[in-house]
Amino acid sequence: MDIKAEIEKLVGKITKDDALKDKFSKDPEGTVRGLVGDKADNDTVKKIVDAVKKALGSGVLGKVTDKIGGLFGKKDDDKKE
Repeated sequence: MDIKAEIEKLVGKITKDDALKDKFSKDPEGTVRGLVGDKADNDTVKKIVDAVKKALGSGVLGKVTDKIGGLFGKKDDDKKE
């Protein structure tokens, strides 16, 4: 099994599917196990979960940071007028 490919595939699936994202947030190991099946042992599933969490977290953090920056930027722009 190509772990990197599995991680990329799962991140793609989870980011596009809100129900799957919710399921992953509640039961990450169970969700990954359900998606990869018997192709991975428990240690591999844990590594995949950690990598997916990290990938999803960095994406969410980036979006939040952009939104906050936009809010502050708009606030600063309003002060100039």
